[in-house]
Amino acid sequence: MPAMAEYLMPAAVVAAPGESWGDLPMAAPPRIFLTFSSGALPTTPEQTPLPSTPSSPGAWPEGVLPPPGLEVPEAPLPKAQNLRFGIGSFGHPHFCSRPCVHIAKGHVCPREMACAYCHFPHRPIPKPDWQLRQSLLAASDQKLLVTFLPIIIKKAAKEGLIPRVDGLIELLKAEVRGAQCEPIPMGTLRPMRMSFMHLVESSMRRLPPHIRAEVNRLKLELPPPVLTHGGAGPSLVL
Repeated sequence: MPAMAEYLMPAAVVAAPGESWGDLPMAAPPRIFLTFSSGALPTTPEQTPLPSTPSSPGAWPEGVLPPPGLEVPEAPLPKAQNLRFGIGSFGHPHFCSRPCVHIAKGHVCPREMACAYCHFPHRPIPKPDWQLRQSLLAASDQKLLVTFLPIIIKKAAKEGLIPRVDGLIELLKAEVRGAQCEPIPMGTLRPMRMSFMHLVESSMRRLPPHIRAEVNRLKLELPPPVLTHGGAGPSLVL
């Protein structure tokens, strides 16, 4: 006849007889009998604990190689110098393109790195009034050059761009031909608040290829903007 083994539930699990749980009275815990086919209780064979598998290569002891298949190649940490920006942001703040309207409005640019406009902060662009706008639209290249060339030279000196932009200024001077006309009155517009590149773009309706090539050469000479991370957050290094 199979042996009978009496098993009592732990006292820590059930309440003592007569005690109540909240508003419900608790009865004495029933006794449970387990029946086994042999005369003695089964014994659990001694088990050898398996070594824990490390979750990362750093958990392996120094000098011990991980098993095949668990090797993880070392990835270089991202550096600020590895960050790349769209072509419109290069040369910021003097030679970059005009600010991207999506970024200026606090949105995400759908073109991302392919955007031809600058994604970095800019001062508000001075806007001419209606009368000055009409005068600029009706002006010839010669009148625009006479108007903006002195401002370009003054802006370059103020921003410390001389002698880097001397070649560009000489090319613009060479475009002035014949008798000089009168410059366009700027009225209330403050052109010195415009970026250097914005002034150059405004000096002619369309920059000639050789002047455009000089502008692109200057952009390539300038280091790209770099983001550095400090205690106060990301900063822009120019």
